[in-house]
Amino acid sequence: MRSRNSWKSVIFAPAALVLFFGLVYAEEKAPFTGEINAKGINLRNDANVNSTVIAALDKGEQVEVVLEMYDWYKVRLPRKIPVYIKKSLVACIKLTESLSPSAAVPETTPGCLSAKLLGDRVNIRLKPGESAPIVGIADKAEVVNVISEAGDWYKIEPIQNSFGWVYKKFVNKAVVAVKPAQETPALKEPGGISGNSEGLVILTGKVEPYGVVFFRKATHKFITSDNKVFLLKGNRASLNALNYRKVKVVGKIISAPQEKPPVIEVKIIEVVS
Repeated sequence: MRSRNSWKSVIFAPAALVLFFGLVYAEEKAPFTGEINAKGINLRNDANVNSTVIAALDKGEQVEVVLEMYDWYKVRLPRKIPVYIKKSLVACIKLTESLSPSAAVPETTPGCLSAKLLGDRVNIRLKPGESAPIVGIADKAEVVNVISEAGDWYKIEPIQNSFGWVYKKFVNKAVVAVKPAQETPALKEPGGISGNSEGLVILTGKVEPYGVVFFRKATHKFITSDNKVFLLKGNRASLNALNYRKVKVVGKIISAPQEKPPVIEVKIIEVVS
């Protein structure tokens, strides 16, 4: 009996490795900007024709493709598509000017402009309800922009990690000119790192791969023009698309002071011409 189980391990272990690395390869080669080539194309919440329609996309509309799977593309939700998060899972951090956190606010008056996540892996939903399709996952301390209120829910702009699926034949690769990074007003901080009043660091350098990632919180290396080394935590597919390119990174150092190299959580990353 033990011999038979051993043979199963020999057969299935390589197959599992092939599947794993095949998925990694597919993920790494997919990121690009696509353009919808027909009118009224359905953006769905899963890669099949029976899944929920999130929205209809217009001809000529551009989408950010992050993954290719069989006959489908996984795309980041366009900014125009609102999504929802439960109020109890966030804390409002910015109110309209006429309101304050201690003010008595009628239930019908939306006052929150942005909110911060209180926990990890919070579901972002297509509609305001626990049974609505999940279109994204938000992490602790992530900030969302609030559009309006809907009972116990906030209607928000789509977060970075919110996605839908489009049938491949309706997406062409778009030719998009890379916009040079604009200068951001900055203050000098100790150690020669530029930063701003919100505690963000601003660095210019080159992105490089960080090898096969399993449980690391960072996925890429970042080497500045004066050869200082940092690690980047951000959307892996987006960072893969910028490997070996000169970029400007705006982010926050999230590692302990003694941890080397420091880890930067990426907020904005732009190609530098």
